[in-house]
Amino acid sequence: MEPFSPFRSLARRASVPRGFTLVEMLVVLAIIIMITAIVINGQSTYNRSILLTDTAYTVAYSIRQAQSLGLASRGTSAGGSVISNAGYGVRFAGTTGYTIFADIGGVDVLSTAVCPIGVTGTPEAKPGNCKYDSGTDRIVQSYTFSRGYTIGNICGKSGSTLTCSLSSLDVVFMRPETRAILIGPSNQSFTCAEVHVRPPTGSEIRVVRVSQLGEISVGQTCP
Repeated sequence: MEPFSPFRSLARRASVPRGFTLVEMLVVLAIIIMITAIVINGQSTYNRSILLTDTAYTVAYSIRQAQSLGLASRGTSAGGSVISNAGYGVRFAGTTGYTIFADIGGVDVLSTAVCPIGVTGTPEAKPGNCKYDSGTDRIVQSYTFSRGYTIGNICGKSGSTLTCSLSSLDVVFMRPETRAILIGPSNQSFTCAEVHVRPPTGSEIRVVRVSQLGEISVGQTCP
């Protein structure tokens, strides 16, 4: 019979593989769940930020498109005839989208200092009035935001005052000027305007800025 040795017994116990206890397994699972939640939340925030930026650039591109059409003096058809020298603009009103339009009419004419429509009967005469008139102006294209993105705010700057929560904003371009004509409610004109694009959740926004000089940018505000 083999003699008893406490040292041999301890060595034998140490060589026996030891498994996880229930507490250790729960701790590991909790860590994995927390890390997974952080990664998923971070990825969701990143995706939302990318889509927000993309939506803002789409708005900026539409304003640039109206600027190109206005400078090119592209003829537009209305009532079976072609109208030349029309200005083009973007109408922001509401939260779910906006409209590109051809400025071909309207009886509420602004001052020539704000709206250079030229002299009637001359080659440089413009048919519009530098703002959107429902039922008169021709809609070129309407855009509706997807995935719950909206226009969170519209602001216009006149002098040193920035006025927000505007109900509408018209950004109009007319040949041969590269500058933008910015008209808000009650025919108020601005030197700079902001359109704030907002995601479906969260407080993050992207600002699309248009200056009177015709500069269009994303991520900058009116100075």
